[in-house]
Amino acid sequence: MDFERLDLTELDKDLSEEQRKEWNAIYASYRSRSVLTGRVAGMDITSVTLKNQETGDLERKEINCLVVIEYRVKILIPEQEIWFDEKTRRPSHVLRSMAGSTIDYVITAIDREGECCVASRREALNIRRRSFLRFNPEAGRKVRASILAVGRTHLLCTCGGFDMTLSQRDLSYAMIPDLRERYHVGDSYNAIVKGYDEESGRLVISVKEAEPHPFDGADSRHPVRSRRASVITGKYKGGVFCKLEENLDCLCTYSPNQYDENFQIGDQVIVAITKYNYTKKQIYGKIVAKW
Repeated sequence: MDFERLDLTELDKDLSEEQRKEWNAIYASYRSRSVLTGRVAGMDITSVTLKNQETGDLERKEINCLVVIEYRVKILIPEQEIWFDEKTRRPSHVLRSMAGSTIDYVITAIDREGECCVASRREALNIRRRSFLRFNPEAGRKVRASILAVGRTHLLCTCGGFDMTLSQRDLSYAMIPDLRERYHVGDSYNAIVKGYDEESGRLVISVKEAEPHPFDGADSRHPVRSRRASVITGKYKGGVFCKLEENLDCLCTYSPNQYDENFQIGDQVIVAITKYNYTKKQIYGKIVAKW
């Protein structure tokens, strides 16, 4: 039945206060296209009837939908309404990884008697983006980024109506072998705008640059020839990354009597600080023993 023809007074008369609050927010979003924010409960595969644009025939088709349930009402966001446009569309395995993330959406259809709604995240992104761009996103502006999905080497986040993929280089000054160990869906972080390309519509941000560089003052905390207890966080082209502090690594080699095969990521070691490269903001050292 057409939503506008429903007797909401009758349908809503026995609602609890929480239910009434939920439905009022849904009605407002549907009528005024206001943005709602909710937590993704998971992904459903939903069967819908669509018209074939070439033949005009009605066809049954299965589509992936994100599901948001704030209290009692099930809100479905079809895959075609999740991303800003085709250029930013992600594969279905990303949708499955978005459970627990916080997203914006606009209600586009209401099945009041079935207690179900259809919504568009794409429409909400468009609203957020217009608002964000109204204030010139100049380099250095502080913003907030929310994580949508996390993989081993990259994560997907959203900021100001823009979805973007960040690598470890954008997130931390220190080596992180697996981003899933530190970053989690639904978390949000301060970030700095690095640039915005109006022609391509691409926003570039950095999470790590929102914090002071951990290299600053490190030479007084860890002077050359000092020895420090450390943990191996990664290996790269024969070098070994050892953590001195949170987000502060030392790039190490082995002592002549040490062998790479005897050391694994996660091993606790003693590192001797050998030199500082102030241009690259890099600390160098030598692994002298395990501890």
